[in-house]
Amino acid sequence: LSTDITSDVRPMGATIDDAAGEAFDKIARVLNLGFPGGPVIDRYAKEGDPSAIAFPRGLTGPRDPAYDFSFSGLKTSVARWIEAKRAAGEEVPVRDVSASFQEAVVDVLTRKAVRACKDQGVDHLMIGGGVAANSRLRALAQERCEAAGIRLRVPRPKLCTDNGAMVAALGAEMVSRNRAASDWDLSADSSLPVTDP
Repeated sequence: LSTDITSDVRPMGATIDDAAGEAFDKIARVLNLGFPGGPVIDRYAKEGDPSAIAFPRGLTGPRDPAYDFSFSGLKTSVARWIEAKRAAGEEVPVRDVSASFQEAVVDVLTRKAVRACKDQGVDHLMIGGGVAANSRLRALAQERCEAAGIRLRVPRPKLCTDNGAMVAALGAEMVSRNRAASDWDLSADSSLPVTDP
């Protein structure tokens, strides 16, 4: 949650095991679709039925953390479903598996993001990172944000890589506020805070 990108950034939730992008990569691997998994699953899903297979939605129960994510159980469920089909000598419906898996991921991501905005009184949502390039995530986020009166901001798909757009937005804001550049000898550390000291 951020009310000011340079001074008020508070984590509300996190991925407790496997990130969404990792789940896309794993399922694409199990389906023999290649790497990276996100774009190829997105492509196959467009020709599949997202309601064909009822895959689980992790951490969506009433007692689960409201804003945390878990995709480990989903990955396992999809992989076992595929393995069972293959063991039975049946053809795996790749497009339906892709669409149903993708729907499970984007349903959870958008539901929790919109809930966080509503709970905190936030009227703008920005999504970024590699998974934000997913066409179904973008469409469902737009649909749910419109229904909730939230303005959605999403970078162009080519900017949705490894959170690059979010880091660039932070950098641009810091430059506009005349924040001094970091020393050249500053080590890379993914746990450094993004807010002003």
